Amino acid sequence: MAFNRAGEGQQMPESYIDRLKKALHEGWKQFFDVLLPDDRQRLVELLRAAYLEEVEDLTQFAQHIERLPYPHFRERLLRIAEEERAHVMWLREKLVALGGEVPAVNVAPKPAKNAWEALMMDLEEEKRSYENLIEALHIAEQADPEIAEGLRRIREEERQHREEILDMLTKSDPYTLPHDSAPGASWEGRLQRRGEQP
Repeated sequence: MAFNRAGEGQQMPESYIDRLKKALHEGWKQFFDVLLPDDRQRLVELLRAAYLEEVEDLTQFAQHIERLPYPHFRERLLRIAEEERAHVMWLREKLVALGGEVPAVNVAPKPAKNAWEALMMDLEEEKRSYENLIEALHIAEQADPEIAEGLRRIREEERQHREEILDMLTKSDPYTLPHDSAPGASWEGRLQRRGEQP
C-alpha cells in the first residue's frame, strides 16, 4: 500500500508489486549465482580431487606392500589397496555420470626408508583422504543424495583403514630398516637409539 501526501492509503496495482518482487528475486539470484558456484560443478571438482588422491593412495600402497616384512601385514595392506581400487572405480564412474572429465594421473610414490615409515605415510594419507571428503559429502548431500551415500561409505572405509594401519604400526618395530648396510643398522645400533644396552 502506498501513501499520498495526506497520508491516505492508495492501492497499488497487484501486477506492479508482482513485477517488483520478481525483479528483486531475479536480481538477488543473479548476485548469489556470481558469488556461489554451481553445486554440481563444485562437486565434480571435489570428486576429481578425491579421485586423484585415491589413485595416489593406491600407488603408494602397491609400493609399500612389497616393503612390509610380515606376510599378515602385507595381506592386510593388500586388502586395503583393493578397497582403495574400488573407491577409484566408483569415483571414476560418478565423474563420468556427472559429465566431468576423469583427470590424467601421473603419480610417483613417495619413498619410505623402512616398513614402519611406509606405514606412517599410509596412515597420514588415509587421515587426509578421510578429512578431504567432508566438503564433497556436504555438497553431495544437497546436489546428489546417491553420491553422498557413496562418499559416506568411502569415508567410513578410510576411517577403518586408518585404524588397521595404526594397529599394524603399534605391532611393528619403528626401527625396522631396509635390508642395506646403512650405518646403525645393526641390532646394537637399534637398541642404542631406543636407549637400551646390547
